[in-house]
Amino acid sequence: MSYVNAPIHDLLIRIKNAYMARKATVEGVVFSKFKVKVLDLLKEYHFINDYHVGENGAKKTLTIHLHTVKDPVNDIPEVKFYSRPSRPRYVGYKQLQTVAGGKGIGIISTNQGLLPVHVAKQKKLGGELIAEIY
Repeated sequence: MSYVNAPIHDLLIRIKNAYMARKATVEGVVFSKFKVKVLDLLKEYHFINDYHVGENGAKKTLTIHLHTVKDPVNDIPEVKFYSRPSRPRYVGYKQLQTVAGGKGIGIISTNQGLLPVHVAKQKKLGGELIAEIY
């Protein structure tokens, strides 16, 4: 495996590419607690079915189970990144907007953990805007 500078970008792009290739699972994703929190959000808002943490010796890996693609236009998620490792993008709660008319979620890292954008706006919390998925 190679070293990845932007692990969340890698995770979201792997999920998107697996949907585009009509795969049922994404295997071999390196485990991290931050990735698990992102996957919890994706599971809660029905972008993925489920995920499992497996151990391969001393290393932990993630296996992500995806929905089946019936309509490619609506079932394959679009991903838009805002923060990069070299340049994080911080926003206040007044700058937060709904994603795709409420069909998608924005992922923001706040002092209360990872939250969807609409929840952060209700709680009047700002933070680092990671990505939008719709």
